[in-house]
Order: sequence, then C-alpha cells, then structure tokens
Amino acid sequence: MSERVEGRRAVLEVVRGGLDVERVEVARGAAREPVVADIVREAQARGIPVVEVPRDALDAQSERGRHQGIAAVLTAFRYTALADLLRATEGKAESVAVLLDHVTDPGNFGAIIRSAECAGADAVIVAERRSAPVTPVVHKAAAGALAHLPIVRVTNLVRAIEELKRAGYWVLGASEAAVTDLWHAPLEGRVALVLGSEGRGLSRLVEESCDLLVSIPMLGRIASLNVAQAATVLLFERVRRSVSGRCDT
Repeated sequence: MSERVEGRRAVLEVVRGGLDVERVEVARGAAREPVVADIVREAQARGIPVVEVPRDALDAQSERGRHQGIAAVLTAFRYTALADLLRATEGKAESVAVLLDHVTDPGNFGAIIRSAECAGADAVIVAERRSAPVTPVVHKAAAGALAHLPIVRVTNLVRAIEELKRAGYWVLGASEAAVTDLWHAPLEGRVALVLGSEGRGLSRLVEESCDLLVSIPMLGRIASLNVAQAATVLLFERVRRSVSGRCDT
C-alpha cells in the first residue's frame, strides 16, 4: 500500500534520504518556482519519476491541504526491528532511544520524530497497538526526519524496555509526579526516554518498568507540557550537557 508525503521540505528529505519513492507529483506550473524546481532536479537525478498533475488533484489527495504544490508517493513505510536497532547501537557508549506509550496523535508523533532526529537519537520506539502509525500527517510533522531516523514497532513495550535494559540502557520515564527533576537526572551514556499519552501519561506496567521517573520543572500554573514539547525538552537537555561537556574540555 502506497503512502503520500506532501510539502516541500518533507518531499526533499524523502528524496534525499533514500526512501522508496514511487514518483513525485508536481502541481501544474509549480516547477517554475525555484524551490520546487530544485526538488524536481534532485528527484530526476536519482531516477525518481516526476509527473505534473492538476493542482486540484493534489488538493483531493491531501489530508490537510498543505502540499505546497508537491507530493511524493512512497511504498508502505518500513519499520525497523528492535533486534536491528540493538545490533546497530551495540558498543556505542552514547545512545538515546525514545519510547512512546500510547501516543496516538499523528501530529505529536511526527513532532517527536523531528525533535529526536535533531537531537541525535538512534530511534523512536512505539507499540503496534494503540499508537499512531506513520501516515502522511506524521511525515509532514516530522519534516523529513523519517528519512534519517529508524522507527521501531514492537508488540509489547514492557518487553522492549527489558531488552533495552539488557543492552545496557538506563530507562527514564517522564512523569509530572516524579521526585527527581530533569536537571538532576542521569542522561549520559545509553539512555531510553519513555513518554506517555497526554491524557493518561505512562501506563502502570510501563512506569513500573522504568529505572527512574523524571519530571520537568514548571513555573506556571499548568501542570505539564504537551508530549511533543516534553520530548523536546528532555532530548535537548541531553544535547545541552553534551555540548557543554565538549566546551569544557
């Protein structure tokens, strides 16, 4: 089954990222714009067919009407197996994986993928059930990050956590009720960050599987951040420490 990716940045990234692109569709006349023309040249250089279509045809296929005159048709998204991720990260002193527990909103899922890729994460891990799948909305929100970041889908998140622990990962769960705050949490080394849904947070079994629960300090009256915002804060605190450590040496 094919999938569609729309928007100039997202299409450029999937073309460059080596995903299985069946064709690129360009709205009639849009290729006169320099940015779109660059994407068309990039696709043609990689042997990807480019077809011109009426703009209303793109409108009809678009989930949110934000195609910006260009879309890519991909073969069905290929998830990565957890075993493959663990082989790829074996022996790495520094590694971070993001696990999502019942995050069902595709916009949040895509935003988390984007932040994770920007922060140098090795993968985002989700459960097969009660989690958002990779869809055009996710591609759009991820802004091309799916071309570079593996998405692992597992049958059981708790079992996946146990496998990560055996592989040397320290598992931190995000919880507004946690005693340990982010500024004092151990984020170095091999770390798995676990975030729950906005409505329920972490499920009981997943929370009990974590090595430590971590909260993000708040100064306002609202108790918690959006899950995508929380993921970004957690990931970039790790980045901040890494950059600070290099500057200190």
